[in-house]
Amino acid sequence: MKPSRGPAGGLRFVAHSDAMRALVQQIRRFAAADSNVLITGETGTGKNAVARELHAHGPRVRLPFVTVDCASLSASLIDSELFGHERGAFTDAVSAPAGRFEAAGAGTVYLDAVTELPVEAQGKLLRIVEEKRVERLGGHTSVPMNARIVASAEARVEDAVRGGSFRGDLYHRLRVLPVVVPPLRERPDDVLPLAEYFLRRASGAAGHEPAGFTPDAAAALCDYAWPGNVRELRHAIDRAFDAAGPSAIALQHLPGEILEAPALAPDRLLASRPTLDEVERRYIAATLRHVRGNQTEAARLLGISRKALWEKRKRYGLE
Repeated sequence: MKPSRGPAGGLRFVAHSDAMRALVQQIRRFAAADSNVLITGETGTGKNAVARELHAHGPRVRLPFVTVDCASLSASLIDSELFGHERGAFTDAVSAPAGRFEAAGAGTVYLDAVTELPVEAQGKLLRIVEEKRVERLGGHTSVPMNARIVASAEARVEDAVRGGSFRGDLYHRLRVLPVVVPPLRERPDDVLPLAEYFLRRASGAAGHEPAGFTPDAAAALCDYAWPGNVRELRHAIDRAFDAAGPSAIALQHLPGEILEAPALAPDRLLASRPTLDEVERRYIAATLRHVRGNQTEAARLLGISRKALWEKRKRYGLE
């Protein structure tokens, strides 16, 4: 879910699908609020982008936005990184830096992958959330915590709570305003607009106009399930652009995992409410992709003659 000014009414999202339009409206409402937000969604759906938009369109926009990558914090340095420390609090503590919560001031603290925090650190975080005060490691006094907390977690955060690896009380304190980012497979109307955005970006960096996608390449992008979501789509377009150069991205330029995917996912196809001609066009394109352009094999699988296949390809612009 990468930025694209326009369809989302000021927020920087491609939002052609009903699911994304609903999410944009939710972000707009929650941005003006002051309560904690928990953003959940699969890997690569754009949770970080949602967090930044919540900050950018709220009253704290001119204040710091401090990101904490909870998954990358060293277990021995978590307390110091989050809460700061006093001089002499531990070996080599020759200064007294502020932690992330102090550094944020009255801005926003974004806790990315919050369920990755060790349970002990979760308890300390819970106290900060409840008491709105931060005490440095090795210190004896606390300071007010005025930042808004926005956190993110994978889609199955409830499983972590039930399994005991993430505290239920902290989960409920963070999830005052819940935001669920839908996976790309549930919003097929956004696939091509997103692909076109990433292609424009890649083309602009290379200094030339985007040449677009051939019809069969566009059909392949729409038919793929995108298990890695928007992040996978972005990488796929970057790789395809490198292969195609200034030419239009064609089927052969797409990554192998897209070419080798099942021909069609009927539920995803029906979700976009295509016409009968569009269903036929996409099915023929997917079949051609599946057989890597072998006309004889494609005609056999489709149950038509090579001449009929040629006529349909010409009709649908799949030449």
